[in-house]
Amino acid sequence: MSINVCIPGISGKMGMEIAKLVLLEKSNMRLSSAVMRNHNEKNNNFSNIDKKIITSDLNHALSNCDVCVDFTRPENTMQIIEACIKYNKKLVIGTTGYSEAQIKKIELASKEIAILKASNMSIGINLCLKLVEKISSSIGDSSDIDIIEHHHKHKVDMPSGTSLAFESVIKDNLATEKNIKHHCLRVGNVVGDHMVKFTLENESIEINHKSFDRKIFAEGAILALKWISNKDKGLYTMSDALSL
Repeated sequence: MSINVCIPGISGKMGMEIAKLVLLEKSNMRLSSAVMRNHNEKNNNFSNIDKKIITSDLNHALSNCDVCVDFTRPENTMQIIEACIKYNKKLVIGTTGYSEAQIKKIELASKEIAILKASNMSIGINLCLKLVEKISSSIGDSSDIDIIEHHHKHKVDMPSGTSLAFESVIKDNLATEKNIKHHCLRVGNVVGDHMVKFTLENESIEINHKSFDRKIFAEGAILALKWISNKDKGLYTMSDALSL
């Protein structure tokens, strides 16, 4: 059965990348609706999309889908969550930069609908998170730990959601409390580079991931959309979708 997908913020970089891949998945999913603030605005990127499915009305868009995928902004996510609960729709969240109160709202919403939330949809990053988990539980307490990241100059949150995810995994696997240092660079057009470095007295281990194209996040989002389409209410991660 084909999965009907709604993409709020389709005019954004990630919105368009996901839309392109959804359109290629003709036998598995269909772009049933999309939200764009100025939906009458001309955009050459929409040449392959039926303009009738693009609207500025979030509620109307969600009423026609099975799964919604959100790569917008934290304040928009809060509205999307309310609408998904109203229409009982599943939700994939790739947005980052949430406050503690907003994270709490996402957690509460997952008691009513299925939500997959990931700070980074890249399959490679999620494999790196698993490696960092193993290393942290083995030598984390005896290491100096640094998280180094480089993103494009327009990225707002610092540290990135991915760096915070690495920090969370590390802290969950340490026996004692430790100061984990973040080093953030925001220059150029870099999609996203991350390194987690464990330094011992006579050696170091570096887990390094480089993103060459935003398409990797869209590919992960497609995997997440397929996986969550038949799941019951609850809060899930990419580790669940990848069976890590």
